[in-house]
Amino acid sequence: MDNQVPASSSLPTTMQVRAIVLYNYKGEKRILPFKLGQVNIITGESETGKSSIINILDYCTGRSSFKMFKAEGVNIGVVAWYAVHLQIGNMQVFIAKPPPKGNSKTQSEGYIKDGESVQLPEIQDIKLNTNDDGIDARLSNLLGIAPNKALSPSRAGQDPGQASLKHTKYFLFQGQNLVSNPEMLFWRQNDAKAGRHLSDSLYYFLGADQDERWEKEKKLQSYQQLLQKYETRHRVIELRRATQNQSMRTMLLQAQQVGLVANQVPDDEMLSLLRILIGEVPTTDSNTVIIANSPLEEERRRAQELNRDFRDKLREIDEMKEFRREAETFSSATQQHADRLRAVEVFTKDENTHEELCPLCSQTMDTPPPTVAMLTASLVRMQNGQNGVRRERPQLEQQITELENQLEDLREARRLAEERVKALQQEQDASGRLRDLELRAARMIGRIEEYLKSLELVTDETGLADSITNGKKKIEALKADMGSEDVKQAIDASLTLLTGAMTRWATELKMRYQGLPHQLDLYNMTVAAVRGPGNSITMENMGGGSNALGCHLIALVALHRFFIRYNKPVPGFIVLDQPSQVYFPSLQEYRNMLEGSNQEMTNLGGDVGAVQRMFKYLFDRVKELSPNLQIIVTEHANLDTPEYQQALVENPWVGGRGLIPHEWIKEVPPAEIE
Repeated sequence: MDNQVPASSSLPTTMQVRAIVLYNYKGEKRILPFKLGQVNIITGESETGKSSIINILDYCTGRSSFKMFKAEGVNIGVVAWYAVHLQIGNMQVFIAKPPPKGNSKTQSEGYIKDGESVQLPEIQDIKLNTNDDGIDARLSNLLGIAPNKALSPSRAGQDPGQASLKHTKYFLFQGQNLVSNPEMLFWRQNDAKAGRHLSDSLYYFLGADQDERWEKEKKLQSYQQLLQKYETRHRVIELRRATQNQSMRTMLLQAQQVGLVANQVPDDEMLSLLRILIGEVPTTDSNTVIIANSPLEEERRRAQELNRDFRDKLREIDEMKEFRREAETFSSATQQHADRLRAVEVFTKDENTHEELCPLCSQTMDTPPPTVAMLTASLVRMQNGQNGVRRERPQLEQQITELENQLEDLREARRLAEERVKALQQEQDASGRLRDLELRAARMIGRIEEYLKSLELVTDETGLADSITNGKKKIEALKADMGSEDVKQAIDASLTLLTGAMTRWATELKMRYQGLPHQLDLYNMTVAAVRGPGNSITMENMGGGSNALGCHLIALVALHRFFIRYNKPVPGFIVLDQPSQVYFPSLQEYRNMLEGSNQEMTNLGGDVGAVQRMFKYLFDRVKELSPNLQIIVTEHANLDTPEYQQALVENPWVGGRGLIPHEWIKEVPPAEIE
């Protein structure tokens, strides 16, 4: 089984797979070769190791988790080393890792060798000389991934992370459960740890340089933390000042109760007034008195005045409302009288009419009635009166409203005055044991003096307010400067290129929404067919596994087309695990295939035309991008077309053939590796 890796006449500019190599404990090699820059197909029965191709590539390129043959029922105890042979431009790299020891599920040590031409070593020449971090760093360097700060910090205060080879794997591997998954587009997208940096990695490899942005975000976090510290200190000072002011206010209210203070005192004058009261500062201010009129009596007089004003205002409102009612009564009466007087309009003025004759029976009346002219004049006067009442009504309503508002103000003032009277009464009652007002004042002065001795004045820290103001300005300026317009423009330009290709290829694959623009939705990490602004059908809503598969194929290949054309440091290969399964009635029918021929697929209800169309799409894309795209496909299907047969890396894995040679599985590994 020591078959050699074939040479290639045309080398890719990026990383592709030359071979997967397995070593058993005897040192025998199992070499699975691949052609660079071409479609490589592995076809065969179930449980022959096809799905482990991705896991071996992942494991040997720097992942510690060991997942080989986990679901395939293949004996893994016979493999001593798993290895990959890679081509990166003009360089070759050989990487080998042993399986974990005992029941461990991880293993991070390995062997690496690189050069312009690297021959597959013998097992005795493979010695551990690196670990997964070293493998990732070396491959990243050979790929040309420059030092960067592409990955957003994991938490506040951390530096941005660096994108490396392991962050390109999102775009390389499509496992059996992913390749046609309608809810997930990229490898390990739903892995909480690995998927966290998917968006950052995609932005970076699409050409969005966010290094400067992360630096600014780090600086912004620093500013925000410092501002929070300043504001917390400021709140503490303000709280202490409020407490201090309240204690001084309490002192002054008590001083006012015993007649030492006559009037209310502004906050900024309280301390100086307290000092005046104990004689520290001389004053002629009329705000302090030796013995003043009782504040309780003053408050009682004020409350009485407010009560009187309240009653006067209430009476004034009642009078205005009475006037309004009388005006309304007058208006109603004049309206009725005016309605009766309008009857005079039925008579036409006649010069020969005798006013002493009844207009109805023509008999002479003892008292001549009013003339039509007199009645008409009376009607006009009544109408004028009504108009006057109507004009004055809005003004009257406004006056009543204003009076009622004034009444409410008086009601509130009266309530507050009564509360002050009650409070002062309580203070006076508490001081009733003192023989006179002078004694209470002397006691109060003593209390003030003791209070001032124990008082620690709260003062503003120098420049604290200015620091807060300047900090807010810096934060706002930095946020404005961090506007991701440049990043957005770069990403939009890249997405436009992707959309054009994806839309054409959706038609080639005869997807359900062919003809509509198909684009990569970076926000939701999916593919969407766009009907119009705000009206898109996402991959999960397109229906049918074939449409989901189509979304995966057009998105992944479009990304690699972009990476290749713009020389992005992403490996130039894609691995698709059993993509044609969606074209069969059930997964079981697909797995039941033995030969995978066209006739067998037809007999099992498979859509042979769709399978052929999918592979034609893969062959066409690889030709367009040759030699920089390599596609590795594992399959149950085995189309009889010449192009498909030429793409087979070796004979189908049936009848005991598989990734691990049948004769290896029969052997028992050495006791020391158990």
